[in-house]
Amino acid sequence: MVISGEWWQCEDGTWRPTIGIWVANGNSARIWERFLVDTGADCTAFSALLQQNLQVPTRQAPNISVRGVSGSSSFVVVTTALELAREGGGVATIRGDFIALTNPAATDMSVLGRDVLQHFDVIVSRRRNQVLLVAGNHQYVISP
Repeated sequence: MVISGEWWQCEDGTWRPTIGIWVANGNSARIWERFLVDTGADCTAFSALLQQNLQVPTRQAPNISVRGVSGSSSFVVVTTALELAREGGGVATIRGDFIALTNPAATDMSVLGRDVLQHFDVIVSRRRNQVLLVAGNHQYVISP
């Protein structure tokens, strides 16, 4: 299985590795969101705007904090499904509990973290303009 992303030029002019993901909402529908591929993030985090648009039940987080480059952030927990489009058709679905930041200033982009990325080989190559998640029968080869 191969899931392709892209390098996306953000509003600040910086190019960042991203993957478009459909997130199940509370109305048996899906919302498309561009996620930053962040191999340094321990967990996937939804932006406050995505959490508001999902309209799914939330629950209070355990007594822990989320810390990032910009400091600590408050969050809630959301149970939902992520659908990642596979090359050649179909989707890879990842169901679970994800955090959703509650402060809109915390991040303007949802983050795809290691809780999801650990299921894949992750290739993030700016030089080749590639963002790939590889799993299953697919593999990659490094050659001279």
